Amino acid sequence: MTEKIKILLVDDHHMILEGYKNVILRNTFNDLKIEIDTANSCDHAYEKIRINEYNLVLLDINFPINPDSKFLSGEDLGIWLKKEYKTTKLMILTVLEDPFRLNNILINVKPDGFLLKGETTSQELINGIEKVLFSPPYFGPKISKILLSTTIHSYSLDEKDRIILYQLSLGIKTKNLPSYVHLSLRAIENRKKRLKEIFNISGENNTDLLEKARESGYI
Repeated sequence: MTEKIKILLVDDHHMILEGYKNVILRNTFNDLKIEIDTANSCDHAYEKIRINEYNLVLLDINFPINPDSKFLSGEDLGIWLKKEYKTTKLMILTVLEDPFRLNNILINVKPDGFLLKGETTSQELINGIEKVLFSPPYFGPKISKILLSTTIHSYSLDEKDRIILYQLSLGIKTKNLPSYVHLSLRAIENRKKRLKEIFNISGENNTDLLEKARESGYI
């Protein structure tokens, strides 16, 4: 009996979604019956995941900023997915290359597969999907080097850190952040201080912190 595999592709670029879909459907996967859905935002993916049973989700990390979105990024959607749907495999594909940012995603999301778009060929994508479906994990060469690196910090930015950076990027003043993240102003200021230490930023101004956060792919 042919086994059915249902895959959800999540990316905000239509051409990328079509490219992934065409590559996957051109391959036989040992005679598996492949069904593919697509979503162009984290909220769109969230609604699809809630009403469908997916074997695998291929997920981008960076999406356009939307203040009304349930998720700040693909990272937050991935964390929710891994928590709520234990049997669904998750593969991340991203253009991000900052080692600290990639390491944070590995720590926070714990994906079953992780590939960088810039180093992924069609065959690499197929190999990764097969491995993640039947014998995870699967990490691309650059991700593997990060995992083996002894220079990557063990700490990571959590959801509250990412909310602080996100709201600051929208122009929210520090004194008003307690309305957006469930922390006291003192706790927020302490987190901002820690973030500046992590990114090696000095001074009270948020401009350099936000610039570094953008460069690293956090906002």
